[in-house]
Amino acid sequence: MFKFIREMFSSGKVAEPLSLAADDIPAILEAQETEITHSLSKDTEINRQVVSNARAELSGLVQELVSLEREEVYHPKLEKIAKNTLPLFEKTMLSSLARDLPEEPEAFYHAASESLKGCVKGLAGPGRYLRGVFPDEMKEIREIVDRIGREMNAMTPHIAKARMKREQVSALRKDLAGLSAALSERENLTTELSRIDAEIEGEKGEFAILTDQENEAHLALASPDITRLEQQAAELKEEVLAEERAIRNDLSVISHLLRKGEKVLQKGESRSVAKDLELVVDAITVSELPAEEQVIPGLVRVLPLIGSMIENGDIVLKNKEEKEIFSRNTDIPARLSEYYRKRNLADSRLKAVEREIAENPVVVEVRRLEREKLRRETHLASLTGRRLGILERADLLDAGIPATHKRVEQALSTIEERQITLREAVEA
Repeated sequence: MFKFIREMFSSGKVAEPLSLAADDIPAILEAQETEITHSLSKDTEINRQVVSNARAELSGLVQELVSLEREEVYHPKLEKIAKNTLPLFEKTMLSSLARDLPEEPEAFYHAASESLKGCVKGLAGPGRYLRGVFPDEMKEIREIVDRIGREMNAMTPHIAKARMKREQVSALRKDLAGLSAALSERENLTTELSRIDAEIEGEKGEFAILTDQENEAHLALASPDITRLEQQAAELKEEVLAEERAIRNDLSVISHLLRKGEKVLQKGESRSVAKDLELVVDAITVSELPAEEQVIPGLVRVLPLIGSMIENGDIVLKNKEEKEIFSRNTDIPARLSEYYRKRNLADSRLKAVEREIAENPVVVEVRRLEREKLRRETHLASLTGRRLGILERADLLDAGIPATHKRVEQALSTIEERQITLREAVEA
């Protein structure tokens, strides 16, 4: 692998197209990264050596400049500069030149760039005051700094090229990982879809069997015993409803008369009694059928008052229902209690018949089959929903995999500088 990459770079010829398997790519990328490092090291070797030598030379010149100051300190102007500016220049330059330069080219480039910035800063800062006093020495120092700058500039294209190639390799690794993950997920989805399809078919088969069993069980529901019980239940249910209608009708008439009495009392000074009538009316006019204990005690308490108001003419009975219920011969609480007794008796008998029906083996089986069918339907709906989600995810992968596959091929072709194709077929 290393051999054909080096041959490709050294020959200058366009390499032949190459067909690769996905498993071949990691080795190629490792080879590319090795080749990038090798080429960068080779291309910048002279520059780095020049920079290292120039830095050593520059450090020596700065130290000589400091020594010169110490030998000729008798010069008044030099003495002033030596006291103020030269120490600052020395510190700036030597601290910049003390930075270690790693062997690795890119790390070398970064460290050398920072060192060069420090030297340029030293020349532009305290160094500019030294040019008039040490013109020759400062000229030589500047020339060496410029030499380092030229070498750094010469390295820059090689560094940029290496970084670009490394970014290409990194992007390719990312795409390759994405492609591998997408292909693996697509394969898992295919397996899961096959499993769900088989489970759906199994559920449909079981549901068909349950439907046949349910149809047979429903035929058995037409047996004489069950038919007789259902007829009894229907008759008792109607009896319960008839008694409830009778109760509601009487309570409607009674509440109407109570409201009349309430209005009459409100005109006088019996507001507390009117309030009692209002509470009784509220109790007997609820939407649901009120329980007997909610009705009778209140009526027993207020009906004598309503009776006296009817006798006194404060309340006038107008229709047949009012005259029938509020006649002297009608015991309203007893009448309502009888309705409630008949209703409760019919309801009790109805519940007993319904229990007998519910406990019938045929009915028990029908209910079991209905529950099982419902469970199967729910499970089938869940499987269908999961299947739809898998298909939607698979569609997304099928739309993205070919594009990633092509991008990997193009990136490989760019990096290898030859036409690369992946042998694995990717179906859209």
